[in-house]
Amino acid sequence: MRAAHTAEQGRRIEAGAHPDGPGLRSLLPGGAVRPGITISTCGDLPLLLALAAEAAHDLGGVGAAEERGGAWAVIGLPELGALAAAGAGLDLGAGMWVDDPGRRWAEVTATALEAVPVVLLRAPARVAPRTGRRLAALLRRNGSALVVAGSWPGAELQLRVTGADWQGIGDGDGLLLGRRARVVREGRGAAGGADRAA
Repeated sequence: MRAAHTAEQGRRIEAGAHPDGPGLRSLLPGGAVRPGITISTCGDLPLLLALAAEAAHDLGGVGAAEERGGAWAVIGLPELGALAAAGAGLDLGAGMWVDDPGRRWAEVTATALEAVPVVLLRAPARVAPRTGRRLAALLRRNGSALVVAGSWPGAELQLRVTGADWQGIGDGDGLLLGRRARVVREGRGAAGGADRAA
């Protein structure tokens, strides 16, 4: 069951921000990505990468994920580039890509959850409840985190960007320095409640 309260907070949400910074962590239960969680990002790739970097930092030395370090995997997201991943703070030497897992995406995801503590996934539009339960059991057993580009049945935490502005570009020139996003959080269980951060 999803709670319905909201709170406005002025916080900067950035990919690659220092893990101790406020922004994104203010939307996570307990201020960190915990082992066994599934987070839905509703398709926003910069938010997906920022969460993956937080998860790799948080889970790299925790419980069953400790021996797997800050390793991570990307499944079904061929548009996700290495430069963007590195810019978000992910260690490229610890990452693996499976651009097109095909119809066996659930088996590929299960294998990745056994191997690395953080898995980024774009799943098919419809995920069978049985598949969701099986992957959730693997998450809990291995202490991994699943960060989904899109919706996911039973996700403990859903983050949705409602607006974003890029910073650093002038009138057609300059470098992108960051992104300011308004993010709405909905959750269940320990992640319960609805909040907004900007």
